[in-house]
Amino acid sequence: MFGLTRRLAAPVLGLALVGWAAGALAGSQVLVPVRTIPAGAVIAAEDVALQPVRQPPAADTLQSPGAAIGKEAQRSLYANRPIREHDIGPITLVERNARVTLRFRQGGLDLTTVGRALDRGGLGTIIRVMNLDSRRTIYGRVSGPETVDVAS
Repeated sequence: MFGLTRRLAAPVLGLALVGWAAGALAGSQVLVPVRTIPAGAVIAAEDVALQPVRQPPAADTLQSPGAAIGKEAQRSLYANRPIREHDIGPITLVERNARVTLRFRQGGLDLTTVGRALDRGGLGTIIRVMNLDSRRTIYGRVSGPETVDVAS
């Protein structure tokens, strides 16, 4: 990804100076929004573009449109600033303070009750939920709209 080029400086007072300079090879690109995208918005193909960079991108910087399209902006994304992995996430299916169905399944047993989400989350995200019957806070995995699966 990176190349080193050797530079020879003109002799100064009879000494030849030798130095090395590092630069990004052609083809280094990062994914950037083409406009400001507000937090909570779902990213579409027309919202992002690849932009060439001179310096090496951070390890968590996205370099493919497919990594962001269809995901939700977790915070505001500003135009022409690289998008990083923690800036996006799955589309929110459970909002904070929403009433949710808590579902426990094991073998042939299928129990449901009502809870209140203490966090927001997308498909597969583990969130905190308060069981409204017992007032206990438990953790569960978002499995659908307003639905959280819990384990024993």
